[in-house]
Amino acid sequence: MMTARLLAALTGLLILGIPASASPALLWTQYAQANGVLKLTAHTDADPLHPEPATARLLMKISDEWETVAEAEVEPLTAMAAFRVEDWDNRKVFSYRVLCGDSKLEGTIRAEPKAKGGVLKLAVLACIKDEFFPQTNAVQHVIDQDPDLLFFGGDQLYESNAGGEVIYTQSEADIPAAMANVLAKWRKFGLMFKELLKDRPSLIITDDHDVYADDLWGRGGIRMPGNRTTGGYNMEPKWVNLVERVQTWHLPDAAHPGPWGDGILAYYTSLNYGGVSFALLEDRKFKSAPAQVLDAPVSDPDASQMAPNMEVIEWADFDAGKLDQPGLQLLGKSQEDFVRQWANDVFKSGNLAAVLSQSPYANVGNYEPHFGDMDSNGWPQSARDRALRAIAPSKAVMLCGDIYYGTLFQNGIDDWGDGPWTFSVPGFTSNQNRRWKPSVAPQGNAIEGIEGSGNHHDRFGNKLTLVGKADGYKGYGMAFFDKGKREITLDIHLFNDARQPVPDRVPGWPRTIQVE
Repeated sequence: MMTARLLAALTGLLILGIPASASPALLWTQYAQANGVLKLTAHTDADPLHPEPATARLLMKISDEWETVAEAEVEPLTAMAAFRVEDWDNRKVFSYRVLCGDSKLEGTIRAEPKAKGGVLKLAVLACIKDEFFPQTNAVQHVIDQDPDLLFFGGDQLYESNAGGEVIYTQSEADIPAAMANVLAKWRKFGLMFKELLKDRPSLIITDDHDVYADDLWGRGGIRMPGNRTTGGYNMEPKWVNLVERVQTWHLPDAAHPGPWGDGILAYYTSLNYGGVSFALLEDRKFKSAPAQVLDAPVSDPDASQMAPNMEVIEWADFDAGKLDQPGLQLLGKSQEDFVRQWANDVFKSGNLAAVLSQSPYANVGNYEPHFGDMDSNGWPQSARDRALRAIAPSKAVMLCGDIYYGTLFQNGIDDWGDGPWTFSVPGFTSNQNRRWKPSVAPQGNAIEGIEGSGNHHDRFGNKLTLVGKADGYKGYGMAFFDKGKREITLDIHLFNDARQPVPDRVPGWPRTIQVE
């Protein structure tokens, strides 16, 4: 008799159009190169509930001959083969091939762009539901931009993907079934973007939905002790590590992998690519939780009923400064120290730079104008300020997703205009339920035709200067790093409900930032 778990795994394959008997078939690849090391993962349709030994080979075309440069086992729980090639020559273009049984994938390892002169093109995508799968035209639109590098900023999958069933882990015994469940959703992402991923390096980080969390305050990688606002992860640490391995193993080696908390690993890292310095951060993993400062939701005393969510401050007259307490964390001390050292190194090198993370460092995406959302990186305020001060010497732009609609603003720390610029890209497919519509007039720098522009405070008192927003659109972003002119240009590409490009320009984009 077929078990429910086996049926779920087989159903996941059928949803993707993959014959259940074809395992392990190669589905797609993703790779990155840094510090003389190439890391490439080949993802298969192998079933974690019924693992079978399989080996994959990575071949490169050298002098018109295919040579095997690495072999790797298909991992039973991640269903991927992880290849690491040392002493990689990043100056050359290589055609590659991955073989596993009768299955084959091919692609191109690009030569790293020259460090001096020229323009490095980065595509920025986030928040990818599968309702329009396979989104061939939308993905082709990204391919047509011919980016040198890709950044996927989180929520590459949602619980609703691949039929919507979710298998949670109560113990390690549940991990194979939960991995089969999450891989069905992850495969929607990979098959959607396989033509984009196979020929260019990609930087991928996870956000809350990737690890089956509806908002996440990781508290240093602990297992959740109560409800979600107590913080921590609601899944087994081993499962969290496996999911993050699936998405991020090909990144440069982690700066401080841990384990942290209850055994959860960290992947935050950095790389220099094509003369641009990147820091990849984890906004959620070390962040403090609402229950560390609140015992109950903050409710308007004149309201007829209590506010339903502790993390959403609904009382318009509540002083949100009371929620900023000593010892609260955003990045955590170790990651703060890492960012500080990275920024100082960037300052010395003179490189253009970008910080790649999950969410903006301001509460710029609200459900209502007077609401404050502690899921945003506008809280905790002092920890937010420490992070921005650490980043500031690098003069980096901050690129992220999470809030579903496109925003472009400059963070303020002590004053408006003294912090890094942030471009939060629109969700590639996610529906919008947030907005920026301040109820207080700007304190200077308003731009005609852009509602909510100018100098503002968010609900937690953080300063920001908004110059662009794209309400009601899905899409993605592009960042152009002109090393000769020392300029970073940020642009936005939008789709309508038919997944066709929107030809009209949105006020605020493109925006060119001169890096002094």
